[in-house]
Amino acid sequence: MDNEALLKYIQFSIIPGFGTVSQNRLLKICGSLESCFSLSTEQLLYRCQTAEKHLRLAENRTRSFLEYRNSVCIKEKAKAIVSACQIKNVEIIPFTDDRYPRRFENLPDMPIVLYTLGNLCINQYSYSIGIVGARRCSAEGKQRAISLAEEAVTEHGAIISGMAKGIDSYSHTAAIKRDGYTIAVLGCGPDICYPSEHRKLYDAIVSRGCVLSEYPPGTKPRNYTFPERNRLIAALSDKVFVIDAGSHSGTRSTIEDCYKYGKEILNFR
Repeated sequence: MDNEALLKYIQFSIIPGFGTVSQNRLLKICGSLESCFSLSTEQLLYRCQTAEKHLRLAENRTRSFLEYRNSVCIKEKAKAIVSACQIKNVEIIPFTDDRYPRRFENLPDMPIVLYTLGNLCINQYSYSIGIVGARRCSAEGKQRAISLAEEAVTEHGAIISGMAKGIDSYSHTAAIKRDGYTIAVLGCGPDICYPSEHRKLYDAIVSRGCVLSEYPPGTKPRNYTFPERNRLIAALSDKVFVIDAGSHSGTRSTIEDCYKYGKEILNFR
């Protein structure tokens, strides 16, 4: 895909006040990204107001898009993102790309653009498991995460996690040691290793698997980015194992997302 087309996708994805649910609805209402940008204000408002009930967009959401869709500032920001990706070898994967995860299809809040380092080939795997849990886990929890990852890799499954300390890192490491495929979904830009002490693991995942984010390069982790990251872990996984997670753990949001997406959950405490 040429840079001009990528620019449109990125512009669409970074418009203020216009999140992933609204983006997906507008794409369905208009039928294509090009139509989202080419329809007149009157046409767009009419379509959004008269769409099927489950797709309708509130007028303020539609006007947020209309206000910014031809913004020079947004276009320049999109150009800067493309440039940063080229410098840092980050791949831009729009939802029309064959590598875009098929597991995201028909989910209403998936990003229309992904940023990756490494090899995004999850569509080649018919089986994937998410392994998430406590940063300060028990010895039993650590061994369970390792065993689950090793078993899945032996069965040619993909391992999905978030590269956090504890359960996440043990799962990724076990997959790599068994020559398996693993994806680390980050709550920051794909060029940022977080936590920083996981640099060796991060490099190994990029080399042998994939680091994936919905955030462009340079995006620092924030409190709100981790629950957003967790929904992608849930969506990428056919089954999710939750290990040693307490009642107030951030992993709870992953569990909620699994319920929302109809994913099987196995909880080990």
